[in-house]
Amino acid sequence: MKSKQISILGQNIKKIREAQSTSAYKLAKDAHVGTSTISQIESGERQNLNTETLTKIAEALGVKAEDLLFSTDGEYVVSDLEEAFQVVLSSEELSLDGIEIKEYEKELIERYIKKALKTIRDERNDLK
Repeated sequence: MKSKQISILGQNIKKIREAQSTSAYKLAKDAHVGTSTISQIESGERQNLNTETLTKIAEALGVKAEDLLFSTDGEYVVSDLEEAFQVVLSSEELSLDGIEIKEYEKELIERYIKKALKTIRDERNDLK
């Protein structure tokens, strides 16, 4: 049986939630997400979240999304491609060719990244 590695995201959510003496249930309720979402990310069963859910959880905890994605020593270790894209897309100062990326452009980038990752996963499943 493969052991679950808890992502930095999961570790940070749990650490901040516990430091605030907030239950996983209350966090889920405040963030308007399922309790299973919190449980799965904190336990390592789930390794990443979509940008909308990440933002809701960060707001419910009173922190920025970036605070959930980086380790406490300021270093971020990319272990999951989807999580790495979340880090990039959550930046408030993202630009392309020296021009700031607008919110709808981030959504467009995210949509195409998700499609590409789905294609990769589908192709991997076909090889099984």
